[in-house]
Amino acid sequence: MHAVTPQEADPWFLRAGLADVARISDPARAHYRAFGLGRTGAGALVNPRVWARGTACALAHGFGAQRADMLRQLPGVFVIKGARVLAAYRHRSPADRPDYLALIAASNRITMP
Repeated sequence: MHAVTPQEADPWFLRAGLADVARISDPARAHYRAFGLGRTGAGALVNPRVWARGTACALAHGFGAQRADMLRQLPGVFVIKGARVLAAYRHRSPADRPDYLALIAASNRITMP
């Protein structure tokens, strides 16, 4: 899921070799709200930890500048099967770095009906 138009997202997905993956374009951020993803306070924008994490991501993954309305949008990571959320991590800070493998492990412990 991303918060830009498909045309804006295309170059990012192409560069990452993900041109053929399913995507959800959500410029209005309705899905962010539905998944309970909040917004960070303005103080996070001057937090050195947030800047360090953002710089590391930009250098490692080529992320460019963010739109102003997305600077305070907190992300999340979800493992979904069908209509069920099997595991979730909702960032409390833009600098958070979730344990992705632990999320997968947690989702594998859930028995599906």
